[in-house]
Amino acid sequence: MELETYIQYHETKIHEQPDFAYNTYLCTIPDDFKRVPLHWHEQMEIIYIKKGTGIVSVNMKPYTVSAGYVLPILPGELHSIESIPGQKMEYENIIFSLNILDNLEQNDWCRTNILHPLRSESFFFERPVLPGTSFHDEVSGALDRADDACRVRTDGYTLLVKSSLFLFLYALYKYRSTAELPRDSSYSETIKTVIQYVKDNYQRPITVEEISELTDYSESHFMRIFRRETGQTFISFLNDYRLEMAAYLLKETADPVNAIAENTGFGNFSYFIRMFQKKYGTSPLKYRRQR
Repeated sequence: MELETYIQYHETKIHEQPDFAYNTYLCTIPDDFKRVPLHWHEQMEIIYIKKGTGIVSVNMKPYTVSAGYVLPILPGELHSIESIPGQKMEYENIIFSLNILDNLEQNDWCRTNILHPLRSESFFFERPVLPGTSFHDEVSGALDRADDACRVRTDGYTLLVKSSLFLFLYALYKYRSTAELPRDSSYSETIKTVIQYVKDNYQRPITVEEISELTDYSESHFMRIFRRETGQTFISFLNDYRLEMAAYLLKETADPVNAIAENTGFGNFSYFIRMFQKKYGTSPLKYRRQR
């Protein structure tokens, strides 16, 4: 299981039906998770803030968000969620495939003017969607209706969800920007390539030289770009990913701690213990007992 999949579906309330690619869950940062690391996926995602304040980054641009804010995230966009020290944020995460709103018609207007631009990240609107605006009234109204349909789950409730999502897309279209908004980062594809490589290879040693060859940059240029775009060094990102995966394995498996250290890419057991203690404020064994 990939780390972000665990974060999205572990100990959450899921509204889901087989063969219906739409689900929602509530999460509180930092109570449920310290943070949701930088990642992306092919589904549309909507982060709907219910209480508190936190930070959501999209394509490495951080947004401070509070109760009522809605932040739509397009397929393929890099994003992460983190808390502000001393504060909590409760949010609803809505993830769905745009395919559930498509059809078999060859020249479908919605596919041409909305679905395809969303998939290709060429559909522009102001983010986040702020409370007190007409844009927000229409967006939040559509999302609340979808939530109501999921709670009641009457026969055919998926039709109500789909109709609500069409209203949501109509609001995006109605309040779209007529001019292309500036890109938050010109290095998104490079960062996505690196993150995917880490996800596929974190269990074995990974060097900066190896990653720089992957990106066709010199080591110094790659390290400078990665730190500027993500706010952390590549080694810090790699260790964070490995530690978060180790924390997942401690909670969800009975594997010995030394095996987990080895299986998450830490060749030096003492270094693993030291890094885990620094990140989580406790030893791996005590962390496991907290589950």
